[in-house]
Amino acid sequence: MSPYDWLLARRTVALGIALEALVFFVMVGTDEGLATLGGRLGRLAALVSLAAGAAAFIATEQARSRGELRALAAAGVSPIKASMGAIVGGAAVGAVGPLLALVRTVDLSPLFPRAVAFGGSWMPQGEAWLESTRGIVVRASGELERVGAAGLVVMAPDPAPRAATVVALVLAAVAFPLWATARGSTLHRVAVALGVASTSVAVFHLVAAGRMPSATLVLPPSLLTLDAWMLHRSVSWS
Repeated sequence: MSPYDWLLARRTVALGIALEALVFFVMVGTDEGLATLGGRLGRLAALVSLAAGAAAFIATEQARSRGELRALAAAGVSPIKASMGAIVGGAAVGAVGPLLALVRTVDLSPLFPRAVAFGGSWMPQGEAWLESTRGIVVRASGELERVGAAGLVVMAPDPAPRAATVVALVLAAVAFPLWATARGSTLHRVAVALGVASTSVAVFHLVAAGRMPSATLVLPPSLLTLDAWMLHRSVSWS
C-alpha cells in the first residue's frame, strides 16, 4: 500500500460512513413502528456492503476525473493496483456488516422472511403448519391438533443461520468494492447487478423456507466476485 493508496482508502472510508448513516436513517424513517433496534441492525448488516461498493465506485471515479489514475497509468501502474486503496477502504466499510451479524443481540430474522398467514402467526414445520399463538397444528392429512408449551418449544422456527450469514457478508464486503472499481459496459453492469440481486432474494427466501442449505448464502457474493475478477483481468488503460 503506497501513500496514495492510503489516501484513496481514507476517502472511501469517509464516503462509506456517510452512506451507511444515510442508509440507516432512511431505513429507520421508513420502518414500521414495531421494528426493533436489533432487527434494524440486522437489515443494516446486509446493506453496508452496498454502501461500501458505492463508496469505492465514487472514490475511484473522483480519482479518475481528477486525472490521478491517468498519472498512475503513465507510471506503469496496473488498473487494479491503482484502485487498490478504494478496494481496501470499501472492504473496511463493508466489514461492519459481518461484525454486526456476529453480535448475538442483532436480530437476523428480518433477512429470512417466512410465510405468515394474514392475521396470524402460522409457520411451516415440515408437512404441518403451526399457529404459535394458540398452539394449533394442522397436519398434511387435515387433522387439527393442539400442542402445549413444550410442543411450542420443540416446534419453534429454526433460528437464522448466523454463521453462514457472517461468511456471506464477509465475501460481500470484498466483492462489492472489487466489482465497483472494475470498469465494464453499462449493459453488463446492469445485467450482473440484476442477476445478483435476484439470486440474493431467491436464496434468502429458499433458505428461510428450508428448501436450500444455509451454505448457499455465499452464492450471490461469489458470483459477484467471479465477475469482478473477470472484469479486472480484461480491463486495460484506455
